[in-house]
Amino acid sequence: MPDTATFYHYGISPWEIEVIYDTLNRSFEVEEKQLPPDDPQYVSMVEIRFPVPYNETFFQQEFSMDSWFKIKGVIKDVKKRRGRKGIKAFIRFAGFGNNNNNNNNDDKKIDIVFPLQSKGDRQFEMGMEKIEYLVDIVPVQLRLIPPGTEEIWYLYDEASAKWSPSIAKTGSINYLFKNNEWKTK
Repeated sequence: MPDTATFYHYGISPWEIEVIYDTLNRSFEVEEKQLPPDDPQYVSMVEIRFPVPYNETFFQQEFSMDSWFKIKGVIKDVKKRRGRKGIKAFIRFAGFGNNNNNNNNDDKKIDIVFPLQSKGDRQFEMGMEKIEYLVDIVPVQLRLIPPGTEEIWYLYDEASAKWSPSIAKTGSINYLFKNNEWKTK
């Protein structure tokens, strides 16, 4: 039985929903849900959680580059159609690297999240395009993470056009990544 991907959304067309759902459903069971809008700055939202780690195997075997390009293309098209009204997208993975996130985390899968919330078309597209190119650097960037980390959020810096670790969430503390180290303030 395949793992279950989640696909939450609001403000996208039935065609966009169908393409994303069908593409996800080629590789995974899919839990799909339309949510009520939660942010007046954005008319649309897409959140996809892949039930597998973020690594090369995801792009080459588990999901395939063709499926990734299709999902990526639909999300970028949604952005173009919404223009400045905005779409926010969250691409989540169940773990990263070779599935064993070491560093005192008892091989627990630590979710990794790539949020895209840029109002500019070009910045949004560039952030989306670069996600698959980070597979080699993410395990290096996240070698030393705070104990008990459950989720790592990345941030796309529009000025440098790069993704970098931003927040490590534990049960009770959020750590910020500044000057190449995790800090609580």
